[in-house]
Amino acid sequence: MKIIALLENGITSGGGFNQELNAILQMKRICGKRFEFEVLTTKRENIGSLEKLGVTAGFMSIGIFEKLLSQFVVMQLWQKIQSRLRRRLILPYEKKLIRHGADIIYFTDPSFRSLPLQRLNYIITVWDLCHRDTPEFPEVREFNQFHERENVYQKALAPSVVVLTESKTLAENLSRRYGVDRERILPMPLSPAAWLNEAHAINTEDVLTKYQIDSGYFFYPAQFWSHKNHIRILEALLVLGQEGQCPIMVFAGGDKGNRKTVERFISRNNLAGQVKLLGFVPVEDMRGLYTGCRAVVMPTYFGPTNLPPLEAWMMGKPLIYSAHLHEQAGDAAILIDPDNANDLAEALKASMDDRICAELVEKGRKRFQEIKVQRDMAEAELLARLVRFEKRSRCWAHI
Repeated sequence: MKIIALLENGITSGGGFNQELNAILQMKRICGKRFEFEVLTTKRENIGSLEKLGVTAGFMSIGIFEKLLSQFVVMQLWQKIQSRLRRRLILPYEKKLIRHGADIIYFTDPSFRSLPLQRLNYIITVWDLCHRDTPEFPEVREFNQFHERENVYQKALAPSVVVLTESKTLAENLSRRYGVDRERILPMPLSPAAWLNEAHAINTEDVLTKYQIDSGYFFYPAQFWSHKNHIRILEALLVLGQEGQCPIMVFAGGDKGNRKTVERFISRNNLAGQVKLLGFVPVEDMRGLYTGCRAVVMPTYFGPTNLPPLEAWMMGKPLIYSAHLHEQAGDAAILIDPDNANDLAEALKASMDDRICAELVEKGRKRFQEIKVQRDMAEAELLARLVRFEKRSRCWAHI
């Protein structure tokens, strides 16, 4: 049996891209010598990134006409006509996958390209349901994002061989909201970005020199989306400033439309001396930035899981995290109300205490191992489901 992973996002997607790379490395490991595994990407620039991680990938072009055709073939009217005529309209990209010998497609994100598939089965991944949890944020409300996500989830999840999620909470919500049988959903815990491996990293001293920062800062690795809640951190700095404390905050991440809002707040409140905006950071710099920080701060609204907590624990750094995401954090973080700047300010003060930091680092180490055990069990279950699919696929004609 051959599994083909389709990678559609690029490196500037940030955490989402790292999650997809991790998923590809994981599937390659799970397949081992039992199943054939191949990676195709719709972005040429991804090929080099994958090669650095020991994964050979091919490029697959999908044109504008085919994208439009994809929308047509999932329309209800066409599906009724197709059913009556007993004719399948197989898109060129599915034909390419078939020519590559695919038996099952692995979508490492909640891809709409799963919808028009006629002959190939697939596995699909759902990162979150934040468009339903917090629909007020512009990134899930504007440009028809809410309805596009709903369309994919309502149509693509139930036919999937396996739906991979990041937590039990997300699995339960998927089942409840979209009527997907719970047993077809497999929670698969995240793992830290592969780039944090020392073999891919630049020396910490060189990284700090590059960005002209001294060690001991607070660190938030996140793209500038409104849901990432950079503003609450800045408000907390103002609270601490009233008490005579002026910690340094470092933000690393590309602009997704909210950076100007953050910059205006910094300028209006004279925080430029305390806040460093690094922009999008090359992956080889990330380990050094984690190593040089005092603690990782993440007051995000979106979850229920994120990569930076795992990376903080792996790197031995204390974590300040949103309280509603406690399923992931357990007791290995200072949990704060992301709506409350005073709460966050108190957490920042607490993390300046070496004793509290040491306790958090130890709890983080234990939590990291707990999640690894959960992930190992989920990987074994995924392998079992692939084996079952392979046996069942022998019952129909080979593609």
